[in-house]
Amino acid sequence: MIKWLCLFFSYVLMVSSHSWLGLWLSMEMNSLSFVPIMIEESKESSLKYFLIQSVASVIFLASILSQSFSFLTPFALLIKIGAAPFHVWLISISKSVSWKVLAFLMTFQKIGPLLGLAMIQFTSSFFILISAVIGGLGGVNQSNIRLIMAFSSVSHLSWLMVNMTSFFLVSAYYVAYVVILLSVIALLSQSGLLSLAQMSDGTSLIYSASVMFGLLSLAGLPPFLGFFIKWMSLEMNLLSPTLILTLVLSSCLSVYFYFKIAVTSLLFPSEGGAQGAETLAILSMGFNVLLPLSAL
Repeated sequence: MIKWLCLFFSYVLMVSSHSWLGLWLSMEMNSLSFVPIMIEESKESSLKYFLIQSVASVIFLASILSQSFSFLTPFALLIKIGAAPFHVWLISISKSVSWKVLAFLMTFQKIGPLLGLAMIQFTSSFFILISAVIGGLGGVNQSNIRLIMAFSSVSHLSWLMVNMTSFFLVSAYYVAYVVILLSVIALLSQSGLLSLAQMSDGTSLIYSASVMFGLLSLAGLPPFLGFFIKWMSLEMNLLSPTLILTLVLSSCLSVYFYFKIAVTSLLFPSEGGAQGAETLAILSMGFNVLLPLSAL
């Protein structure tokens, strides 16, 4: 219970920090609170996470204390957040943790580094492009659903970095992404699905449809919520044609590996399903379909 309270308090500190030192302190508290949660599931994964975050924290601290190393600030934050080409640790950890831990890794654990990147308005075209390409290509040949979602997270980081010039835009994209992702993960966790092979065991039609809508929303297809946040990102930012083309093609690749999950689920429907899963499915469909349509 104490570790969860410390974790929640670290998020509060991150959001309320107005200095680099305060942000570093809150991220350290966050990492030290999250490691005990990971240890309960996988000691190896918790050790990897601790080592990576420690190295990134040392680099970040050196960059804010010495003007000579200030150029290292974005690199430290990109390592912490798991953006390409520093994404290998995130992919490695994703294979051996539960949906609960993975949900935190891909959402709330990104708050601190994202705030740091927003403070310096980091919009490097190189890191946007490489995150989009690796995130899109990496999930194509995967059969482990957790790995697919991890590569999806890397791909979405490219869209978040596109919006770094505006705190409102990056906040809006982040909140929408968290809502969509958590709705999908809640459904997958409820049914205990970890691989595409398990999808053929049979799921209810409502459940399968809501998973498909959530995944297509993550991919950015209309008329789902994910389409509107990606369209907003392209509309509100002055991007080069190359960058726009890469982001769109990355989303197209995401559609392919999301469809692998959705179609497998739809091909093997069952007569019924757990009441909890059905309720989550209806809520997920509401978030991804009815919410954006009601705004039109």
